[in-house]
Amino acid sequence: MARVRKPGAPLGDGLPPPTRGPEGTQLAALLSARRFRLGAGAERVAKNLLAHGGEIAADAAAWIGAVRPPPDAPSLSLGEHAGTLGPSSFGFLNNVGGVAALDAPLPALPRRGGLALLVPRRDALPDVVPLALARGLGVSWIISTGDGDPAEALAFLAADPLTSSIAIKLGASASGATLRQVLGAKPSVVWGGDSLCRAVARRAGALVVDGVDEWLARAALYHAGVEPGGAVEVLVLGGGRAFVDAEVRAAALDAEVRAVDERAPDELTAALARAREAARAVVLVAGGPPILPTENHAGDGPRLLPADLRHPEQLRALLRALALPPPAADDKPKRVTVDKERLAWVHEHAESDLNDHLAKALLKAYGVRVSKQGARSTPTAAAEFAKEKIGLPVVIACGAVERTASTVPDVKRIASLLLQDAGENPSVIVREFFPEVPRARARVTHEKTLGFALRVGEACALLPLTRADALELAAATAARRAADQR
Repeated sequence: MARVRKPGAPLGDGLPPPTRGPEGTQLAALLSARRFRLGAGAERVAKNLLAHGGEIAADAAAWIGAVRPPPDAPSLSLGEHAGTLGPSSFGFLNNVGGVAALDAPLPALPRRGGLALLVPRRDALPDVVPLALARGLGVSWIISTGDGDPAEALAFLAADPLTSSIAIKLGASASGATLRQVLGAKPSVVWGGDSLCRAVARRAGALVVDGVDEWLARAALYHAGVEPGGAVEVLVLGGGRAFVDAEVRAAALDAEVRAVDERAPDELTAALARAREAARAVVLVAGGPPILPTENHAGDGPRLLPADLRHPEQLRALLRALALPPPAADDKPKRVTVDKERLAWVHEHAESDLNDHLAKALLKAYGVRVSKQGARSTPTAAAEFAKEKIGLPVVIACGAVERTASTVPDVKRIASLLLQDAGENPSVIVREFFPEVPRARARVTHEKTLGFALRVGEACALLPLTRADALELAAATAARRAADQR
């Protein structure tokens, strides 16, 4: 299901207001420049500037090259040295202003639109201009930050009035701390980055994806002004209706599939008129150009999402994106009831590190269920505690040795044996028994400028958890393969 979104409107609720752009910075001066000085290694940039827009001038303020850039100039570093963009940037395309300072293949300029592409170095993904051309994306900017932090470029795009949405590919230099300051001002889709960057992106309201096909599919939905949640009609231009119908069912998308003869333009016009009357978003599928429409209808008409059947993965990614539920209306962290007396007791007795007992008391103060356990110094006391306070079966532990007891006599017998070898001040731990099921170890860490984060395996989420965060962590646990996934 999909619905039409007004151009520039954010997805979901609760996103922060737009961030003020980096006016007066070297990055703003570089990206707004039309004249450039070129250093060594900028031969392809020179060709693209001359062919598609921009000027080359020896007295220009902005500098581009693969050698060490001037320290006092807005610079685009194609090489290993740090610059305003870079190191290892492949430049930028100001598609609205017509400036192609790009050290990458540029067969033609993409269509103009409100989508910005923010990417790292060139080897992080396929060449982006051919990708944008193949998908028919309407682009405002393409900016390569190389191995530099993308936060300042993201702030620039967030403030740019001609950019309505942003597709971001994060590289190794992205930082969750700096992303938090700028991400979320406009609808964004984020691919890549470490687990903390992805957690920050989810908290900011951005869509987080795992591959290039899904990244481009989300970008195409932004470009067309469509978000999941409304009616979809799939028009197949030419052959392939049965194939497309099977892909629609595989994606669990509730959509009607119609075949349209590509040799009869009136059929396409009539199909679009019916879709307009039904207020549907339309996915147009074809064998490829030139019969594939590229322009969206104005007003409240159907939005066209081209999908080239020569590249089935493009169709599949679009269908999966359209089949997702609409963004949650309210995914804000929920407040929990805190046991203030128990929490105060933990603070009173805590030292630099929490021991097992204090850690469990802290979790209980926030309403988390923790295992029941206690230390006992005699077999009789252990049996009474197991029977009256915990319930059988129980685990009896002494040091690294653990035994399971299912009856009261078992508790006494095992406790007696373990206490004999316990040394001075002997005692055993009687602990609640949990059946063998898939488990996960969760760690709480404090991230600088971001607060507390919860980590499960390689997954990470900021605290307090939203529903999206909880689902991300749950997907990282082995419990997702268990019969009972609660």
